[in-house]
Amino acid sequence: MCRYRNSLTAAAALAVAIAQSQVSSKASAAELIYGNWTPAQEYQNRVVMPELFRNIERDTNGAIKWKLIAGGQIADGKTTFTAVKDGLMQAGLGIVTYVPNALPSVYAIYSTIVFGESDPVAATLAALETIYFHCPSCLEEARRYNAVLVGGWTSSAYMLACREPLRTMAELKGKRVRATGGNAEMFKMAGMVPVGATLVEAVGLLQRGGLDCQHGIHDWLRTFGYGDVAKFVMDTPLGLTGPAIGFFMNRDTWKSFTPEQKKIHLTQAASLSARQAIGNFIVANEDSLNTVIRDKGVQLVKVGNGLDPVAENYRKVQRDANVATARNFGVADPGKIIDTYEKAIERWRPVSKEVGRDIGKYTDLLNREIFSKVDPDKL
Repeated sequence: MCRYRNSLTAAAALAVAIAQSQVSSKASAAELIYGNWTPAQEYQNRVVMPELFRNIERDTNGAIKWKLIAGGQIADGKTTFTAVKDGLMQAGLGIVTYVPNALPSVYAIYSTIVFGESDPVAATLAALETIYFHCPSCLEEARRYNAVLVGGWTSSAYMLACREPLRTMAELKGKRVRATGGNAEMFKMAGMVPVGATLVEAVGLLQRGGLDCQHGIHDWLRTFGYGDVAKFVMDTPLGLTGPAIGFFMNRDTWKSFTPEQKKIHLTQAASLSARQAIGNFIVANEDSLNTVIRDKGVQLVKVGNGLDPVAENYRKVQRDANVATARNFGVADPGKIIDTYEKAIERWRPVSKEVGRDIGKYTDLLNREIFSKVDPDKL
């Protein structure tokens, strides 16, 4: 038994060494590794990143080539941050709620649930504006993590998808729900039991009965397979969150780029942010709900106002709760960051209506208002 265990350990160590060697050799050949922990068929991996990387290679005349390795082959949602920091991969998708102590200022934004009309166009603009121009600590925390923050987006409104229909607050009591950040606190107030699993970990938990509900967007019912188990989607929107960091990038890699190459990445980050916010979280999100209803037998449950208190009760306390959490992580003035973000959302809402679902128009807007104004050397 001992020899068997030792052989497994040796095999695992060899596999890690081979992976590190492969990544190192690819990076040295100017083929940089973007490791994503979401499934290969997820919208970002399937639609957005391949074209984005082709554009970067074209615009740099082949000097920079990115390779996408999806499905968590290098790092999961939690270890992405250390994998990028240590150079095991050059960039990845950063979701700060999995490691809130790494970037607590960004976490303060992410944990601020945006209630009311679901508007990822306005919220994405507001989040990026806040991070780049009004949150010096956001960028400083990234520097301390040997990283830069390039591009990002917020979700559309999350909804509960559960193993059984839940229409009242009483029916939520004791149910286990995958939720992180401010969402976890919101559901705790509602009497549920939040489980801080990643999106990937939630698949097995739902299958084994370790979770009763998944809190998220409709697209995940299809891409992560939640719709095979969580057959009931409550029609009450429970706020949107973000931003996800599109390129959580190793700082040494960023510094190795020429000024023109940095500019190219920022320009492409506008496209990434726009295509995720609209293409994924609006268009694909709606298509996925229709698909799982048709193909998986998922049902949209009419809840009425039975779950309205979930958002109403949490809205009253969320700012104070998020400020207290951020201060505990060492953020000097989290209230200012949160207020800036919320005010920016309201300012961008009228512009969002003009953008509609036009990804090209949104890309141009993001370039004009955000990424063309970012100083690459100050990231």
